Amino acid sequence: FLNNDLYFVTPSSKGYTAAYDTNGDVRWYLTEDYSWDIQRLDNGHILIGSNRLMEEPYYTTGLIEMDLLGKIYFEYKLPGGYHHDVFELEDGNLLVATNNFKNNTVEDYVVEIDRNTGKIVKTIDLTRILPIDEGLNDYSSLFDWFHNNSVWYDAKTNSITLSGRHTDSVVNIDYDTTEINWIIGDDQNWSKDMKQYLFTSISAPFEWQWAQHAAMILPNGNVFLFDNGNNRSKRLKNGIAAEDNYSRGVIYKINTSNMTISQVWQYGKERGSEFYSPYISDVDYLGKNNYLIHSGGVVSENGKPSNSPAGLTNKNVDLKSYTVEFLDDLVVFELLLKTNTYRAEKMGLYANDQYVLGKGTILGAFAETETTDNSLLLFNKDIETIKSEKNINIYKETDRLVISGSFLKNDDVTIILDNMFSKKSYKMIISNRPYTAMCLDLYNDNDILAIKKYINSTNISGKYYIYIKINDVVYDTNQYVIF
Repeated sequence: FLNNDLYFVTPSSKGYTAAYDTNGDVRWYLTEDYSWDIQRLDNGHILIGSNRLMEEPYYTTGLIEMDLLGKIYFEYKLPGGYHHDVFELEDGNLLVATNNFKNNTVEDYVVEIDRNTGKIVKTIDLTRILPIDEGLNDYSSLFDWFHNNSVWYDAKTNSITLSGRHTDSVVNIDYDTTEINWIIGDDQNWSKDMKQYLFTSISAPFEWQWAQHAAMILPNGNVFLFDNGNNRSKRLKNGIAAEDNYSRGVIYKINTSNMTISQVWQYGKERGSEFYSPYISDVDYLGKNNYLIHSGGVVSENGKPSNSPAGLTNKNVDLKSYTVEFLDDLVVFELLLKTNTYRAEKMGLYANDQYVLGKGTILGAFAETETTDNSLLLFNKDIETIKSEKNINIYKETDRLVISGSFLKNDDVTIILDNMFSKKSYKMIISNRPYTAMCLDLYNDNDILAIKKYINSTNISGKYYIYIKINDVVYDTNQYVIF
């Protein structure tokens, strides 16, 4: 049943981005910590998230186009960073899940970037399309109200399909007008005006999806997604326990004329909590009656199935991911890994891509780093007095200054750049935002947060001396930076 393709997975906890053959042997891996999904482009190269963070907890600076030898051809930088998913359009442009931090929200913004220039040619702002106070489940927050985790373009309908984990909804919108076409999900917490976009189920058995990932449109128009199944309810108090829950890949058939929906295929429910993944995970269409189901975030805590991502549990956890291939309703392959992995892709080693000599190209640009009110530098102390205590580290990348340190959540910290002619101040945000859908535990037992501040080189040039102001005390780092 199987061919010579490999199964590529990207880690969400410990581990490497790696490829396994049908014997389970490692055939390829990346030593750099690139992130999110790994996809094959039409030119044979692969596309993956950058190994540089832009903002906590997991927003990277953009995307990397490389070949399987590790040769980088392009780096695409984005003002709002990159997370979760990207889709290559027929003309080669990229649809990217990103952020507009000026909205004071995250994971509700999609951009199309020109493949040749890296410039943004279209933006889709969900805060202007969907009501941000409807359809919400108990994982939602004011700044992460939608939590988009997939992007899929369908050429037949010229539409884009997005997956809102925090609204338990799959949303399809017209790509030109950005008007809503339809929404898949339980109608709880949606207003009467919005319910016109939701479907009525007509099949038995039928179940709605919860906190889903990786929604896509199949060639026949059906909708394929990974139903994580969190709580099987929008409300935690009404939810079922993790040991009684399950995740599944599910295919829905939709009729947009009479707004009805039926469930035509599923796999995973029969495996119970063994296959339950409360976060991440993936599905893929490999061909007619040929599917890949990836339950990537199976977590057990103290021997019991858990509802929490790996980074939000204690140290006594057991992590697993299952990658299952189906062909004509038969399981023809299953890979078990002892870690959590974000997504899985089945791809060949050979894709007729051409190796091109020379340096890679950086396209796109970061946004200008926001400044705060200037601070006076009348008195200052030497940074050496607290450098070890605060773990202060300062270094320069090609396109930005990076300052890291360990601070209490109540510390007031500002980075000050001074070149005598101008002074620029940058606030270090030290926050205990309740990140609810990722694998990162922000604070340790002493309420200390290790953070980094990135100051982009956009719209700043010259030589600046670096100071750090901590709780009204200004420290001289005895360092300077040249932009």
